[in-house]
Amino acid sequence: MRARPLRSVCALFALAACVPADGAISLGSVSFTVTASRPANAGFQTTDFDVWTVSFERIVLGFRTMTIGKVGDPDRCSYRGRGERSDIVFDPRFGIVQTFNGIAPANCEDVGVFLAPPGDNTEVGPGAISKELVELAEGAPAHAIIDAAAATSTDFTGTATSTTRQQYELRLRFETATTSSRFGGCEGRGEAKGIRIQANERLSFGVSFAPENLFRDSLGFNGAFRFDPFVEADRLGDDDGIITMEELDQLPLSHLRGFGDAYELADGTRTGSFGDYVRYAFRFTFYFKDVGTCVGNAPGAE
Repeated sequence: MRARPLRSVCALFALAACVPADGAISLGSVSFTVTASRPANAGFQTTDFDVWTVSFERIVLGFRTMTIGKVGDPDRCSYRGRGERSDIVFDPRFGIVQTFNGIAPANCEDVGVFLAPPGDNTEVGPGAISKELVELAEGAPAHAIIDAAAATSTDFTGTATSTTRQQYELRLRFETATTSSRFGGCEGRGEAKGIRIQANERLSFGVSFAPENLFRDSLGFNGAFRFDPFVEADRLGDDDGIITMEELDQLPLSHLRGFGDAYELADGTRTGSFGDYVRYAFRFTFYFKDVGTCVGNAPGAE
């Protein structure tokens, strides 16, 4: 397993200010540090009867850019200077920084995150390797790969609390055609959406990827963490201890009625598969300013 701490990060994109010498506009700038949540680094425990400890072995994201502006007003929050040099594939536990310079002071109400599969100008970033760029690009293009390991906990006597298989591996690949890749409406808790650019100031904000939210038993940011449905998918599949997206797709969501009243889609139905549910849960994997949120659009939506 790779080292987890956030390393010293350099700016991913440096957008140079381009203001005439006699310009009267006092401009500002903003930087976004894109990292991972605490559970993504340290793991977490579930609330199943047999408590599972889940740790993330690999997290790979295809990142295109942060977005700032105002929907319907393309001139607001527009910045002066070079566009992005390239997209990047990286592990958010290692962190990257994107900086926008030369922005006229304004209330930028629409802040978002744009993920994308690798393209011709994609670079390998912190924590990633070139092989992972290929893994995302080949076949149906994807913008995220998440591998995890889970094991049942033990009680204070050291005795396992379950007689079933004690360890599982989880390997999930999120294809762009069926999974949210654009996240918008970023806001801090109890704050107005977006950010306000100040003249002659550089503002800094944190954005964190939270893969643990894929394990919640209700859509959003507040459900309980559970792993038993993933185990059920493998049990009804090839029962080899390795859980894949293909197995999640073979498990009808209606089958999870026995796991409680949760596991419904946004429309309140249980149509489709558990894989559909997990892909939908990907909409809720970004936090903003530590305690705020960003929400993913429907796949393919701008």
